[in-house]
Amino acid sequence: MSTKKLIGLYGGAFDPVHNAHIEIAKNCINEVGLAKLILIPTGRSSFNKEMSPAMDRMAMLKLAFTSSSYEVSSLEIKHSEKSKKNLSYTIETIKYFFGRDKNTYLLIIGTDALANMSDWYNWQEIIKYCHILVVNRSEMSVFTQIWNPKITKLINDHSTTQLTDLQCKRAGSLYFISMPMIDISSSMVRQYIKNKKNLDGIIPFQIEKYILENLLY
Repeated sequence: MSTKKLIGLYGGAFDPVHNAHIEIAKNCINEVGLAKLILIPTGRSSFNKEMSPAMDRMAMLKLAFTSSSYEVSSLEIKHSEKSKKNLSYTIETIKYFFGRDKNTYLLIIGTDALANMSDWYNWQEIIKYCHILVVNRSEMSVFTQIWNPKITKLINDHSTTQLTDLQCKRAGSLYFISMPMIDISSSMVRQYIKNKKNLDGIIPFQIEKYILENLLY
């Protein structure tokens, strides 16, 4: 009988992928013992966010995450390519993976995303199909931060400090991990490239090389 695996789902524009993304992924694997982490670049944003071509964002992710512990999924990109009306909704992505096999999936988000989660399409359904792994990059405890009432209720009803809750059930828990603040964002990287600033320690060399060779940003 096969054992159910804990698998992380880490979505985002990744435009471009940078060192903070990489550190978050590593921390999630190490802290929770994930068997694998799947990176899912956004196809077409439901918030009308403009992004670089999908093929470039996919290529950069594959350059940044070469270990067998990682997988880059084109699920949302392929969905958006079928029709201009097809937007990327987290709930649909989560439901796809939940139904694909019997493994346990953990949606990886930051506290900034958690704060705005109640704006997402069918957001209250997400916890029914996965656990939510929240990366706290703030010095403040999540339990002392001020959230909107809907998110406060989500935290109060579903938070756990026990890894066994993630291992024994396929869905229903919020689990928080802390990591040092890394002050890097994709918008900052794009601005650095535009202004020809030094990118050491901000993005991997192979990503910088790809960006320059393909005239991105």
